[in-house]
Amino acid sequence: MTKIAKTIKIESSHEEWLKAKHLNFSEWVRRKLDEEIRQSESGSGRKALKAVILAAGKDEGLSPLTDDIPKTLLDIKGKTILERQLEILRHAGINQIAVVRGYKKHQINYPGLHYVDNDAFENTGSLVSLLLAREYLDTDTIILYGDILFDTETLDRLIESKGDAILVVDRGWKKRYQDSKEGHALQPELTSLVEGPEDTRIIGVGSSETAISSEFIGLAKLSESILPLLEHLYTNIYSKKPEAAFHSASSIRMASFLDFVQELIEQQKQVTALEIWRSWIDVDTFEDYRNSWKLIENISKG
Repeated sequence: MTKIAKTIKIESSHEEWLKAKHLNFSEWVRRKLDEEIRQSESGSGRKALKAVILAAGKDEGLSPLTDDIPKTLLDIKGKTILERQLEILRHAGINQIAVVRGYKKHQINYPGLHYVDNDAFENTGSLVSLLLAREYLDTDTIILYGDILFDTETLDRLIESKGDAILVVDRGWKKRYQDSKEGHALQPELTSLVEGPEDTRIIGVGSSETAISSEFIGLAKLSESILPLLEHLYTNIYSKKPEAAFHSASSIRMASFLDFVQELIEQQKQVTALEIWRSWIDVDTFEDYRNSWKLIENISKG
């Protein structure tokens, strides 16, 4: 990275605005440069990536911390989980970001974002939240859960990866759960892998631990070519038969994002695994929350 050693004077009103946004000046300049680069790429016919953050659910497992706020607004060393996610996405040049809200939705009100509301969040799964955001999606899109943190290298690798769908997975999931002192109410979202000469494919989800397995961390990229499937599922199944069974879910209404991945696999789409080793955090328990304060500097830029 080139360092520009020049002092730039700004007005006090500018300084106050930056403080209100929890930004420093160099960070703001980098963000603006990223925006200009993305606009230039779009003007040359290349579509910029988008991102959708799925943050509608209510997590009673972290009560009382989440009694009055969505989990994505939990503070970790002076910044919310969502603020840290926005920083890492924008650092990678992704500035078109939608957030699917539900529980305590009006508290998620950061400027410059597109909002989608899942008012049925108590009776629907993560797939419905994604389906509700379908009209926003018209290009390759990063999908992430609203309670995870990860490093810039992982996101950069994901952006560069090719395939119909790429899921970030962790083969170190067993040790994570074995080391846990509190236990996890939520079961890991497992994927079964097969290693090929060029990449590792995902051949099933929610599969047995005896297979070559990994945990989906809640971070993925969907290509533009498969986005019409979301419209098909919404129009022809969810809207007409919301109680119809859908893969591992008793109904499409309660289906998860991984149920959608299983649909992709059965339609013979290229679903690829991007493997990492425990370089991420999700906040499901009080132990996770305490650990996030200890580990955030190791995995999150900014």
